[in-house]
Amino acid sequence: MGPLLGIITGASLLTCGLVAVWMVGSIYYDVCGGARWGRWVALAWAIGVIAMFVVWRPLWQPIVALFGAESLFLAWWYRRKPSSDRDWDPSAAVLPRAVIAGDAVTIENVRNLEYRSLDDFTPNREVRTYHLSNIHGLDIIFFNWGNGLMGHPALVFDLGPDGRICMSIEARITKGQKYSVVRGLYRQQELIFVAADERDVILRRTKYSQGQSAYLYRINSSVEELTKLFLDYVNTINQLYESPRWYHVVFANCTTSFYKLPSRKVRWDWRIIANARLDRALYQDGRLDRTLPFEELRRLAYLNDTANAAPQAGFGDHIRRELERRRHER
Repeated sequence: MGPLLGIITGASLLTCGLVAVWMVGSIYYDVCGGARWGRWVALAWAIGVIAMFVVWRPLWQPIVALFGAESLFLAWWYRRKPSSDRDWDPSAAVLPRAVIAGDAVTIENVRNLEYRSLDDFTPNREVRTYHLSNIHGLDIIFFNWGNGLMGHPALVFDLGPDGRICMSIEARITKGQKYSVVRGLYRQQELIFVAADERDVILRRTKYSQGQSAYLYRINSSVEELTKLFLDYVNTINQLYESPRWYHVVFANCTTSFYKLPSRKVRWDWRIIANARLDRALYQDGRLDRTLPFEELRRLAYLNDTANAAPQAGFGDHIRRELERRRHER
């Protein structure tokens, strides 16, 4: 075997092997629906692939056979369509929708749940109207999961007299389903752009979830940029209302979906995936307050205790006053 043929064979074997490993999960989740018996089907696939390479010679023949089987499977997988008609978890059961009339943007089904626990809450969906001319600020909240790498950002648009609206890009889960990074590699969850009261989004993660730390920062941005970004969210909300899309933990998640919005520039940065570190990237870009060292800014932005003790009335104003007071007292 010549050197070039050896390189081609090695590259083909590596590619087919990686796809075969990915298919173990896809067979379990996408083909068998995560059923217990699906583990045996996925295991049978893995054993079959290994056995094929042990007993079949010359080596190029099992590679070609595996490539053909994987191609057929991927063709089926890519043809699977997302659907809005599923038995959704009550927190994600209703999609928001927006109506634009000149300067006014009316958002229907703004989520504002009153939680007693993650699974026990009083449903509340509201209709809120915002005026583009009132946009004058944007905050970003980073929820970190304690492992130093994975997290979740949410944006809070400040529209002055119209109030604030929180936008959170999430996986739309079905009833009884829990969020899973592994599950997110497959076609198991749809994408949802949640429009919600910020109290709902913050307390859901700081008070009623385990192990999440929240940090609130003000974004440095022009009003023109904020208006374009707000309309990006509004238009995507309407697109998803009409045509659902798949969620993917790498290619269509809470940060990669953000950087695919029309007014955003594609960002090539490993912290898009390891998004618990994205606040440092924004700081380095000058998007966050640079008058303080980053670690000090991050310490002052910590939100959990302040949010969990905040009153329901005037929640957003209260947490920001407390964070500002902490800054002055440092």
